[in-house]
Formats: sequence, structure tokens, C-alpha cells
Amino acid sequence: MGKWATQGNFGFKTLVEFDERNPIRNLWRNVLVAAISDAIKIKSRTLKFSEFYSGKKFYEVDYVTLPNRDFDAVCQLSELDGNLVRKKINKVMKEMEDNYGKGDMPKMPWKRLYQSEGIHRESDGNHTPMSTM
Repeated sequence: MGKWATQGNFGFKTLVEFDERNPIRNLWRNVLVAAISDAIKIKSRTLKFSEFYSGKKFYEVDYVTLPNRDFDAVCQLSELDGNLVRKKINKVMKEMEDNYGKGDMPKMPWKRLYQSEGIHRESDGNHTPMSTM
């Protein structure tokens, strides 16, 4: 696990989680990062163009969300718990589905822009309408 280190911390001991360079572990963690980022990109694209992608399955998304031996082996080589990683990925995917499109529409879509509180203001009497000129 980690080691206690005092250098650079003004004499205070801190736990250094990964103080040794492990290129094999870092390689497999980068493989996980690439797989997860591919799955997130595909998930956002399928949410954006849901009519086109409806009913289609993607191996990239299934690889990181469904239990399989390959993903577990990569997680083991990365020194991570595969079930925990998959659980967190599934949580992110669920949040993406739940939150997609919620911030795009106004709170009251039937209310016109010129009727909103921010734009509507009373005239101070100094302005003349164009029809009177």
C-alpha cells in the first residue's frame, strides 16, 4: 500500500498512496480511462440523437456497464475493484439519462420572452413610440 513520507511537508508525515512508479498499472489505468471516455461519448451521442440510435447496442457501453471477464481483468491489472468501477460508471450513465435535456428549456415554455420579468419594464415617459413621429 502506501508509505509514510516526510519530505517536502515541513516535517509532517503524510500518507503517499502511490509513491512508486508502476508503469504496468498506469498503462492499464489508461486503458480504463480510454474505454470509459469512449462509452461516455457514445452515451451522450445516443441521448442527443435518440431517434437514430434507438434500439442499437454499442459494445463500448456494454463493456464498461455489464459484467464481463475482460473488464474485470483490466481492473485487476489496474489494481482497482472492477465491481466498484462498474457501479460508478453505471451511476454516471444513469445520471446522464436522467439529466439529459433538463437545462435546455425555460421553466415556463408557454411564456413569451417579452413577457418575462427580466425584459418587461415600465416606460419612464421619455421615449416616444415610432408611430407618433
